[in-house]
Parts: sequence; C-alpha cells; structure tokens
Amino acid sequence: MDDTRTFEDLARHAAAEGAAAECAAEALELERRSALLPRLRAEALQRAARGLRLAHRLLGPLAPGARCQARGFTRAGRRGALAAGHLALVQGRPGHAEIIGEGLHEAAPRHPAGLRLVGQALLAQGRYRPAVRAFRGAMALDPDDGYGRALHAEALWLAGDRETALGALAALREGAGPAAALAEALAEAFQVGAIPSRLPGDRWAVP
Repeated sequence: MDDTRTFEDLARHAAAEGAAAECAAEALELERRSALLPRLRAEALQRAARGLRLAHRLLGPLAPGARCQARGFTRAGRRGALAAGHLALVQGRPGHAEIIGEGLHEAAPRHPAGLRLVGQALLAQGRYRPAVRAFRGAMALDPDDGYGRALHAEALWLAGDRETALGALAALREGAGPAAALAEALAEAFQVGAIPSRLPGDRWAVP
C-alpha cells in the first residue's frame, strides 16, 4: 500500500468520527480568540484557523454527513488534522501541511503532533533551520518520542550542524526498539552521503 492510500484510509476513518466538523468548529474558535489578541498573535491564530479549514476541506468529502460526536477538539479531530497534513505532504503540498500542523498545534498545544508535522513540512520545503526549531518544540512536549528525535537529528544534519546531529543519533541509538533502529539507519545514511549535509545553495542552512 502506498503512502497516499495509507493516509487516505487514516483520514477517512477520522472523518467518519466527525474530524472534519471538529476542525471547522475549532477554526471558528481560533478566529474568535484572535479578535481579542494583539496583532502578531492574532495573525498566528488566523493562519492556524486557515490550516484547520484546509484539513476540513480534505476530510469532508471522505465522510459526507459525519458530524461532531463530542464537544471540543477531541482525539478524532487531532487524528483527522494529522492525517490531512500527512496526506497533503505525500500529495506534494508541504505548504498546506505546514499550516495544517500550525492549526493542530494551536488547537492541541500540549500534543507534539502539530509541531512535528510543521517540522516535516518545513523539511520538505528545504527550510532546515526552522524545521530544527519545530522539532525541538515537539521534543519539549514529548521527550520520549523517538521518531521526533530522529527527525530532529535529520534536520540538524541537513542544516549543517553535523556534530550535534550525530550526538543526537548516538543518544537515540543507546535505546532499543524502532527508534534505535531508525537512528542506526539514519547514521548509516549520513556516513555514506545518502543524506548530504548543507545542500548546495540551501539558504536555510546554518551559516
């Protein structure tokens, strides 16, 4: 099964649980809050609301007629927004995935998935230093997320911070399970040049 189909299936399941309606309702809530805040913070919330509206548009056709099954932005909404963001990524629309991730983060700020999605979208756009910051924020919310830590190391490497990237992978490789295996695979990819550090002409790399 290809990635697009996988994320479509995840998005369809979340949509059937009312995720599209939750995203739309939370977008309205973010817009309501933005009216009460200073300009820069208001603009961030309005951008996040646009991201959740994008998620709503992606999810809605997958389960026509589905309605919210609970009040607020629940696990179904979080799963739906995350699946919509990943679907945008595999469809080659990282800019859409980025603002969906921002919307997810604003709607569920104690969950790392939103910032992790933002980081993945920034990586896909070649914006490595901002991706490092996004992954760092996600790690602060869940220091035990091995996948997020591996993505952070990859972003550091692509940004040209080789020593810190290798140190991050070494710490991850000391553990066990899928995260350690992923760290091992990334370290090997770095060593053989499959993932080059500081791509030529990358304006987002570390100076």
